[in-house]
Amino acid sequence: MHITIFEEATCNHQNDKDMLAILFQLSLGEEASEWFYSLENQSITSYGQLEQKLLNQYQHNMKRKPTLVDLETMRQGENQSFNKFVIEWKRIATFINLSEKELKHMLVKSLRNEMILEFSTI
Repeated sequence: MHITIFEEATCNHQNDKDMLAILFQLSLGEEASEWFYSLENQSITSYGQLEQKLLNQYQHNMKRKPTLVDLETMRQGENQSFNKFVIEWKRIATFINLSEKELKHMLVKSLRNEMILEFSTI
């Protein structure tokens, strides 16, 4: 995603690969910038090579649409607050086409046992 936005923003420089390489390093966030500056000097010789190395390094961050399996396998962490978990759970649930009853059932299944007991006494 970052590469796509960067290339759209620098469309006037697409033929100047040296300029793209310079501008690209300036566009990186803190973590990616640290990664970039940790690379061995002269280990990248082209913008294309830089692009590929970045994709390889951060492939795990590439966005994909959440699936039913993602929602089914979500579990509230031991130290995760109920509110934070439900906010994250709802974010994933917005991508899933299920009835409200099915979603509620899935949410309850994903909570820690003590949270389920607390709700059953209400």
